[in-house]
Amino acid sequence: MEKLTKEEMDQMFQLVKRYTETEMDQWDLWKFDTKYQKVYMALTREVPPAEEEAYFDITHLLNKN
Repeated sequence: MEKLTKEEMDQMFQLVKRYTETEMDQWDLWKFDTKYQKVYMALTREVPPAEEEAYFDITHLLNKN
Protein backbone atom coordinates (compact mmCIF):
# COMPACT_ATOMS: atom_id res chain seq x y z
CA MET A 1 0.00 0.00 0.00
CA GLU A 2 1.31 3.45 -0.91
CA LYS A 3 1.76 6.33 1.49
CA LEU A 4 -0.87 9.05 1.40
CA THR A 5 -0.18 11.91 -0.97
CA LYS A 6 0.02 15.46 0.37
CA GLU A 7 -3.45 16.07 -1.08
CA GLU A 8 -4.84 12.99 0.67
CA MET A 9 -3.31 14.07 3.99
CA ASP A 10 -4.80 17.55 3.57
CA GLN A 11 -8.20 16.04 2.79
CA MET A 12 -8.02 13.71 5.80
CA PHE A 13 -7.26 16.62 8.15
CA GLN A 14 -10.04 18.74 6.63
CA LEU A 15 -12.56 15.90 6.97
CA VAL A 16 -11.62 15.21 10.60
CA LYS A 17 -11.95 18.92 11.36
CA ARG A 18 -15.37 19.01 9.67
CA TYR A 19 -16.43 15.89 11.58
CA THR A 20 -15.46 17.49 14.91
CA GLU A 21 -17.38 20.65 14.04
CA THR A 22 -20.56 18.94 12.78
CA GLU A 23 -20.87 15.48 14.38
CA MET A 24 -18.73 15.20 17.52
CA ASP A 25 -20.01 16.31 20.90
CA GLN A 26 -17.36 16.07 23.62
CA TRP A 27 -15.22 13.12 22.46
CA ASP A 28 -15.00 10.08 20.23
CA LEU A 29 -12.89 6.99 20.76
CA TRP A 30 -12.14 4.88 17.69
CA LYS A 31 -10.23 1.67 17.14
CA PHE A 32 -9.54 -0.37 14.04
CA ASP A 33 -7.33 -3.21 12.91
CA THR A 34 -4.39 -2.66 10.60
CA LYS A 35 -1.99 -5.13 9.07
CA TYR A 36 0.37 -4.46 11.99
CA GLN A 37 -1.92 -4.20 15.02
CA LYS A 38 -4.89 -2.23 16.36
CA VAL A 39 -4.81 1.56 16.18
CA TYR A 40 -6.60 3.63 18.83
CA MET A 41 -7.70 7.19 18.19
CA ALA A 42 -9.07 9.63 20.74
CA LEU A 43 -10.73 12.84 19.57
CA THR A 44 -11.51 15.09 22.50
CA ARG A 45 -12.15 18.73 23.32
CA GLU A 46 -10.24 18.34 26.59
CA VAL A 47 -6.47 18.29 26.88
CA PRO A 48 -5.54 14.60 27.17
CA PRO A 49 -3.14 13.32 29.84
CA ALA A 50 -0.02 14.18 27.80
CA GLU A 51 1.23 17.75 27.87
CA GLU A 52 -0.29 19.90 25.13
CA GLU A 53 3.22 20.56 23.81
CA ALA A 54 3.55 16.84 23.00
CA TYR A 55 0.97 17.17 20.20
CA PHE A 56 1.82 18.15 16.63
CA ASP A 57 -0.17 21.32 15.86
CA ILE A 58 -1.73 21.09 12.37
CA THR A 59 -3.73 24.33 12.61
CA HIS A 60 -1.68 25.90 9.83
CA LEU A 61 -2.60 23.02 7.53
CA LEU A 62 -6.31 23.49 8.23
CA ASN A 63 -6.36 27.26 7.77
CA LYS A 64 -4.79 27.40 4.32
CA ASN A 65 -8.10 26.84 2.49
